[in-house]
Amino acid sequence: MMKKIFPCLLTFLTVFWCGCENKPSGGEKEPVRSEKNGEKQAESSADTGKSGIWKNRLQAASAEAERARGDDKKHVEALNELASLYAEGLQNGWVHPLDVRSWCESVAESGAGYSGETVIGALFLYGTGVTRDPAAAREWFEYGLARPGSQRGNALYMLGMMYSKGDGVNQDQNKALELWHKAADENHPGALSLLGRASMEGKLGLDKDAASGLAFLERAANGGDVAASMYLGRIYAKGEGVAQDMERALKWYQQAASAGDPHAQYIVGLAYLDGSGVPVDEGKAFNWLRLAAGQEHVNAMLMLSVCYSTGKGTRQDANMAEVWKKKALELNSRRQTPQEGHQPSSAP
Repeated sequence: MMKKIFPCLLTFLTVFWCGCENKPSGGEKEPVRSEKNGEKQAESSADTGKSGIWKNRLQAASAEAERARGDDKKHVEALNELASLYAEGLQNGWVHPLDVRSWCESVAESGAGYSGETVIGALFLYGTGVTRDPAAAREWFEYGLARPGSQRGNALYMLGMMYSKGDGVNQDQNKALELWHKAADENHPGALSLLGRASMEGKLGLDKDAASGLAFLERAANGGDVAASMYLGRIYAKGEGVAQDMERALKWYQQAASAGDPHAQYIVGLAYLDGSGVPVDEGKAFNWLRLAAGQEHVNAMLMLSVCYSTGKGTRQDANMAEVWKKKALELNSRRQTPQEGHQPSSAP
């Protein structure tokens, strides 16, 4: 059962004014400074009101997290909402850090595979729902590393990013690499993908090493990192650092497409139309293009129009061909139109 500790931290400061001219006579009270006292009372009342609303939200979120047990997706969503509320409480002084740590530990002990401190650290790092505070982010990441957990890799990866950019810490690329390698040892897909690309390209202080790069990237892709799957598809399709191999390229593109990446879906659709790395299959081509078009991939929308116009993979339908062509052109036009308040660059 999660611990529900909701302390209210109130500090009262009394200032005594002394002086011969203003000192009250025996038995008399110092005159009330109505304007200033009124302002202070209003501020105190507003703060108490906000903290009260926050406590109610916290209690509701805690109850929702309890109800969501057994449904992994809903449980994680509820825990994320709780973490967000705790970050807000920490920044406003409505909750003590030790009580937030107690909550993090209770979640970890429940076997939920959730690292509350890492999520709170990320909220502070990116300023999500709270004022951005890299120093606080670092403290929560480092606290998360004080004990093992399924999201230990996340904390290592995030801290690596902070050291690489000098964000809230002194910039130290060697320290960043050390942390990323530790995250990779925890099979963190983002760290594996980053180290894989850096090894393939000889960046971030790493020697160019295709064998190590491919090993990192394949582990990342098989761990669900879509960017790694796309990268592998591209290098095999173009023969960048590896022998060109369209079959392998399509294997990785299909993995990214199955994970929902619209550009990968478009590429796979074209491959089935052309027979590039796979046998020609117009039906599969149409289905992949339709998925990409449904995610507003402009080129996929145009190719879907061609499929309807020529009857490739679907029945010929001039009206649908025109519908998808019009949608693609309108979407492309909107994307190329500068947003209000943003002028196009005049740089050559």
